[in-house]
Amino acid sequence: MNNETASRRYPLVIYIMTGIQKRHMAPFSSEKYVGLEGEYMLFAIMDGAAEIRIGSESYGLSRESLIVAEPGQAALSFTRENILSHYFITFKAFRVSDSVAQQDESPEAFPCTGALTCVPFSQCVDLLEAIEQHSSDENELMRFYNHVRFEELIRLVLQQNTRAVPASNLRDVVKSSIDYISDHYTDQMTVSQLAADANVYQWQYTRIFKELTGQIPLEFINKLRIDHAKQLLLKTEDRIHEIAQHVGFNNEFYFNRRFKKMEGIAPGRYRQHHRGKLRIVSLLMEDLLLTLGVTPIVQWSHTGWGRQEYLKLNTVPVFDVLQNSFEPLSTFNPDLIIARKSDYEYRTNQYEQCKRFVQTEIITHNDDDWHSTLRTVANRLGRVDQAELAIQQYETKVSKARGLLNRAIHNRTYAFLRVSAECISVDQTYTKPFLWGELGIVPHLMVQELTSDAGRLGVTWKWLQELDADYIFYAFDKWHEQEAGSERQQIAHPLWQTIPAVRNGHAFEVDFMTWMNHGYLANNQKIDDVLRLLVI
Repeated sequence: MNNETASRRYPLVIYIMTGIQKRHMAPFSSEKYVGLEGEYMLFAIMDGAAEIRIGSESYGLSRESLIVAEPGQAALSFTRENILSHYFITFKAFRVSDSVAQQDESPEAFPCTGALTCVPFSQCVDLLEAIEQHSSDENELMRFYNHVRFEELIRLVLQQNTRAVPASNLRDVVKSSIDYISDHYTDQMTVSQLAADANVYQWQYTRIFKELTGQIPLEFINKLRIDHAKQLLLKTEDRIHEIAQHVGFNNEFYFNRRFKKMEGIAPGRYRQHHRGKLRIVSLLMEDLLLTLGVTPIVQWSHTGWGRQEYLKLNTVPVFDVLQNSFEPLSTFNPDLIIARKSDYEYRTNQYEQCKRFVQTEIITHNDDDWHSTLRTVANRLGRVDQAELAIQQYETKVSKARGLLNRAIHNRTYAFLRVSAECISVDQTYTKPFLWGELGIVPHLMVQELTSDAGRLGVTWKWLQELDADYIFYAFDKWHEQEAGSERQQIAHPLWQTIPAVRNGHAFEVDFMTWMNHGYLANNQKIDDVLRLLVI
């Protein structure tokens, strides 16, 4: 011990209370707490129950709970069915240097945060009541006396929540506690009880628990319970409140809220989703629904292009997307509408109409990123395993196809033409990510030099005659103002036969709706088309 430490007769840190309030929150309400710069927040629960989120962590609040939040953290509390009565205290830590008190910004200034212990709690209550009662005293001596009361409260908290125990021993006992929870999570348990059983202060228990599991105890317990509840929802006909009680929740409202927060949907809807009873509309994303084993109640249709024939949804009603209002979708009694990003951006008003009569959700991924879209939809519908299996199978198929193509047509080039009655355009938006990005077939240099917009506007016969790509894929675009079938007159034009790939017999017609789409089923069909036309 050096001379400075030996001669020092004062603590390195003192704590100054900056505010105290006794608050009452109404049932099923929420409130946000934010301290001033450098302020700690202390919550002492007198009665009631709630959940409080501080930063990324959540804590269950009940009578005799004590929570401390670090400076800079906001706290958001949600009450349950009862009034929550609590004290809300703010304080600052100051480091003492000689006779000068300096504010300490370090979180080490107050050594324990999160859920803490204060036993007997009645002693804490007595101090809190006296501190709050005298918080408005103007007499300087009485203010000092109130500060002493506050320091006594802090002493009581620190005394019970700090001690020197080997870290390895603490980790071992918390590991044992985690094993116990995994076997007994349906039993009623509290974090304070678990910490006491492990003979570890609650704040230390919570910190080590998160280091070992990545979750705080309450989240870990709730996940075990929710996972069990998910199994029971699918395997039994038990009512929701019966399942809630069976897995360890004694409150159905709290169970429903925790379940929805973790899974994104209520327990009843989760049961419907997994049992295939949900009535879903997802226009132009039927491909992904079918991939997940879900049949839509209505399918996308277009006055000019028709429907997606490759999906073989012959018995599913059609809905023409060119109409000004989507309110007629309500006649199909959907439970959920899922819209893809581009479709929502193009038809915002129509989808906003849908929100008036049914839950409507918008996918945020780009259309060509169908892997991410499939995963998002699968997660929403509780069919993650089906999505991952489909993606794995697709990637295996792509890898094999790419190898076959590399051996059969190495260094060959292609162009994709969209043939309409009014013009012939070069598509890159729908086909380049697939043909070049996934299968490795290189677009002809003339195609690469075209911008997407320029290609979409159409090319001249002269341009087509100079296009010496090894292969041409083309699809007929039927949406135009001329007579039905007039788009096919383009390939009857004498100059069509002068295009090198056409003359060499390497121009191939493919299905328009299959190739102008992104999805598991569409892309599988495209792979089959390419291998059939270029390899087999």
